[in-house]
Amino acid sequence: MLEHNVNKHSNQRLIHFNNVALAWHFFKQEYHHSHQRLLRWTQGVLLLFIVTLGQSSESIQNYLNNNLQGLLGADAVISQRQTLTANQYAEVSELTDKVVLTQQIKTTLTHKGQWQQATLKAVDDQYPLQGELLTAQSLFEQEEQDHAQQTLSGPKPGEVWVGARLFAGLSLEIGDVLQIADQRLAVTRILHHEPDRLMEGHNVDMRAMINTRDMVTLGFSEELINYRYLIGADSGQVNQLLKWQQQHLPAAQLHHKQGAHPLALFWQRTENVIGLASIILFFMAAIAIDQLAQVHMKKDQYFSAICMSLGVSKATGMQVSLLKWLMGIVCLLPLVLLVSVACHWLIIHYLSETFIDLHWQWYFWPAIKSVGFVGIVFAVFHAPVWVSLHTSTVARLFTGNNKGASHWLGKISSLVVLLAVAFTYTDNGLLTLMMVTAIAITIALMIVMSWGVLTLGEKCTKNVSGLIPFTLFMMKQRLISKSTQILGVGLCAFLLLFTLMLMKDLGATMTMYQRQHDGNVMVSQATQPQLAYIEQWAAEQGVKIRQAKPYMYAKLVEVNDQSLAEFSQKPSDSMATLNRPIRLHWNETLPENNKVVEGHYWNNEEGNSQDWQQVSVEQEVMTDLGLAIGDKLTFIIGQQRITFSISASHVFKPGAGSITFWVQMPSAAVAHIQSPHYSMASLELEAEQWSLLPALWQKFPTLRMVSLKEMTERFDAILAMITKVISGFSLMIILLATVVILASISALEAKEKKKNSIIMSFGFSKTTCFHLNVIEWLVTAIITAAGAIAGTYIAGLLIYQSQFSLNYQPSLIGLLLALSAILLLVGALGVYASRRNLQSSVRQLMAEG
Repeated sequence: MLEHNVNKHSNQRLIHFNNVALAWHFFKQEYHHSHQRLLRWTQGVLLLFIVTLGQSSESIQNYLNNNLQGLLGADAVISQRQTLTANQYAEVSELTDKVVLTQQIKTTLTHKGQWQQATLKAVDDQYPLQGELLTAQSLFEQEEQDHAQQTLSGPKPGEVWVGARLFAGLSLEIGDVLQIADQRLAVTRILHHEPDRLMEGHNVDMRAMINTRDMVTLGFSEELINYRYLIGADSGQVNQLLKWQQQHLPAAQLHHKQGAHPLALFWQRTENVIGLASIILFFMAAIAIDQLAQVHMKKDQYFSAICMSLGVSKATGMQVSLLKWLMGIVCLLPLVLLVSVACHWLIIHYLSETFIDLHWQWYFWPAIKSVGFVGIVFAVFHAPVWVSLHTSTVARLFTGNNKGASHWLGKISSLVVLLAVAFTYTDNGLLTLMMVTAIAITIALMIVMSWGVLTLGEKCTKNVSGLIPFTLFMMKQRLISKSTQILGVGLCAFLLLFTLMLMKDLGATMTMYQRQHDGNVMVSQATQPQLAYIEQWAAEQGVKIRQAKPYMYAKLVEVNDQSLAEFSQKPSDSMATLNRPIRLHWNETLPENNKVVEGHYWNNEEGNSQDWQQVSVEQEVMTDLGLAIGDKLTFIIGQQRITFSISASHVFKPGAGSITFWVQMPSAAVAHIQSPHYSMASLELEAEQWSLLPALWQKFPTLRMVSLKEMTERFDAILAMITKVISGFSLMIILLATVVILASISALEAKEKKKNSIIMSFGFSKTTCFHLNVIEWLVTAIITAAGAIAGTYIAGLLIYQSQFSLNYQPSLIGLLLALSAILLLVGALGVYASRRNLQSSVRQLMAEG
């Protein structure tokens, strides 16, 4: 019995070894065939994208974690707009080892007619709590920090230490005097490194540091100052502090070394957006693999049929096919990983301009997870081939009948993968809906256009002789295959146009709109005395005030009696903003640049403006957080805790300025809330009036004001960064589009050769077949280009109306150039790739017959 079992296991191992050897022989035979080469390209591009994305994501998250550990400047930090009361400070001191207070305020510093916005920090003699404070007494062209000296405490009263960029921006020298409000401070050192300078925003502010006593002398309004308490504590004390903060200071921000970085959710959101955009890559890969599966299915069926005819089981044929597929993935991995290393290095090199000290590092576990995920996706795409082997008989395998369950399984498996990718990366219902809607409309449009053009073209020219009518007739006979081809290429062209052209148009449109309705200077924060002075100053100087709207700061802490973190854990733009105090606007009537889309505003017939505990919320915020009319929102405003009910939802409407607010309440609420009032405003200055601004900033250094030029530069910088990302993404799209074209040609190669042989059997030459081929690809390119441009225009309308309530007005010249480029590239590639189809003859046709 034992001998029987040993022999049985030995035979099984021998069979498995033979299957591996057979699969390897089969794989080597097909390695240089066009369908295998195209499959490797498809798999390689998708693998490269996902592995590189995974590595870059891991690098950023690790950097943020290191940034949190190294630049928090404490074990925990409490940040809020008010000082702790005496009782609160005493309770915090009991829970922790040491507490150091710093104060920060946004200000504008002026020197000899120049101005720069900066963050002014006030510190006492106990600062810094942890880490090194590095300063110097001169600027160095290179390696400033290496020459900087460790400083044991901050500036003395009457001194100001200035960051290197601010020092250069204001053309300062050591010993110069800066006037802030009515206080004169001497520049004594250059600030190179602050141990508590945690990266909290996408732009790094210019910095300056003064003594706490000078902050008191400057007399800034307390509500403008951000108070940060640097706390030394062990993990147990941090946990106690978290519980205390949630109970006593729910509106305050508390960061600690065991927690998440302030930008962690933002970068997770960025990764999700890129991942969501990758739906188009998976869609195109699905089209290419579906086309190639026709060739793979025939070859694997034929091989399996031969094996079965020789007495081998059906399972062996499936095992050989599976092993051959696995060998293709394994052989592809070294090259993909090598190229991914290079791409990852380039991305890190580019991001290092924003993230100082970001270094390249390879992460093995994320790479394994990425390869495993994409491997499962490829297996799902390839499943129809294995199903066809499992369900077919020897006779059916020889005939190569591909109809049945495997045919529909390919379509269903592709849909399942796309839904899985969308579900994995979706964190914003509105964004996903817009993207999926744009893609769905484009797909439907291209299907309708391809079927309509070919059907109508064939019917209208059926009584006309010539090459064009004949080409339309032949394309109509292969309607499904040509539609798939058009769809794949068209989606590629659509994404390229949608991203590159839309971004370009967006920048020009937003700049033009702001210039027309908002003037050329925007005041983002002015106190009531500051606004009153600006109004008087504007009247005296002939400066136009376009608009001015009041607001107060409010921190959302609960939704329907749940904390904000418990209510929604999805990363989103709205969530990231609501984690900080937002501007809460009040009004008696609906602003001209808003319209109500749901519910009842308090100034309409059904509304009640005396019911002051109601708010209107921007529609995108409602969608992002899953809010509904009637939900309860609890805010901390000043020192008060107030609950509002959502009575309406509004959206932005163009034509009356761009100053709008996410959350609005009735004017009657102001009488019940004790909190400082601020205003946003927009001004229009003539060229000769710009010289008046330094004096205004010198009088009110905390006045937050930015020119349209600066806003445009920031917007352009963001668009430039997005365009670079999109350009790299587009390269992969172009590669996959090429593969889709080549895959569709490869899948139909036998039929195309047969078609050309039939044409030549009627006495026509190969030149005629070539002309027919050129016409066919020109028709394909025209439908593709028209569908892509129409899809881009519709997507532009959707996004402009949804996000900006503006009409999308694309550049006509740009569209014509894009149309010409698509026609030329698609037509040339199609004709070039189809040249093998012309290598046919009547003799081959007779041999097949």
